Amino acid sequence: MSSQWTPEAIRALGATTDLPTLGSIFGVSRWRAYQMAHTGEWQEVGIRIVSIGVKYRVAVQSILEVLRHDGAARSGTRRHSAPPGHVQAPRNITGTITKPSAPPATRGGR
Repeated sequence: MSSQWTPEAIRALGATTDLPTLGSIFGVSRWRAYQMAHTGEWQEVGIRIVSIGVKYRVAVQSILEVLRHDGAARSGTRRHSAPPGHVQAPRNITGTITKPSAPPATRGGR
């Protein structure tokens, strides 16, 4: 992840940004950023992406929320803070994202 992507730099992007910029923030290539948008991997980790024709727009606020730089406290979750002025990517963003398994079925009727 590039040191240029501080929370302030991300906020300065405005309301939306593009996929190459999203990829840069999380340290993935342009190609991988588009692939992740196409397969829904960004959405699975909480990044909101809107497809407008053949273009994608990314909600900057969702990037800040995923990186936990949105200013809101998250109850029930342990926060791992990055060094001041740096963003911290979710642990599963650059690897294969695994979907949570379904709850075990109960025996009997319902």
